[in-house]
Amino acid sequence: MHLLSGCVVVLVLISLGAAPPAADAATGTFIYAGCSPSKYEPNTAFQSNLNSLLSSIASTASSGAAYNSFTAGGGAGPDPAAAGTAAYGLYQCRGDLSPGDCVSCVRQTVARLGAVCANAYAASLQVDGCYVRYDAADFIGRADTTTAYRKCSSSTSRDGAFLTSRDGVLGELQAAAGYKLSTSGTVQGVAQCLGDVPANDCTACLAEAVGQLKVACGTALAADVYLAQCYVRYWANGYYFRPNSGMRHCN
Repeated sequence: MHLLSGCVVVLVLISLGAAPPAADAATGTFIYAGCSPSKYEPNTAFQSNLNSLLSSIASTASSGAAYNSFTAGGGAGPDPAAAGTAAYGLYQCRGDLSPGDCVSCVRQTVARLGAVCANAYAASLQVDGCYVRYDAADFIGRADTTTAYRKCSSSTSRDGAFLTSRDGVLGELQAAAGYKLSTSGTVQGVAQCLGDVPANDCTACLAEAVGQLKVACGTALAADVYLAQCYVRYWANGYYFRPNSGMRHCN
């Protein structure tokens, strides 16, 4: 079981206002964080492996790859004391970022993660431009549609043109197999899956995210749904979410 599984989403009151589309938003804008309640002790083998993992994430981002996964320590070695001390992690950048912006976003997010989730056995931090996650359990490449974060604008509209445009955008995003921007009428949207998710699984994950979004957010002018392996966001009429402080708490 992943140490971040069983988390509940805490929704926060947000305000909406005119803002640039997602592709132009500040890459470091905080979206959500998740931290395991279990903490590791300082100066342990796990901490050493985690430090190595986070260092690899920060340095490998400079390769220009928008996604990469890592493992540090553990394995079937001769030392039984090393069992259960491995750290697993990944980073992903938004699909439209330049290599330079990707590197900057990942390095800043790695640095923030330690402060947000100090000594946590598992943690994730999503900002507008990138995502970083680590865990003491091996979650890499395993199918997971757990809801990580969700928010809906308080402003709504039942205007037929808006709903038609929104459904058109969501239809395009649902059929994506990676990173996708979509525009229809006054509505814009973006979707992305983790880089190791096969195309068919990506489409299934996005379909789940779109379904949750429609049920939870109804006719909201803007909405975000983040699952463990994909996300879908849309906004209308120049509305977009202001920075907020959503925190995912784990039981």
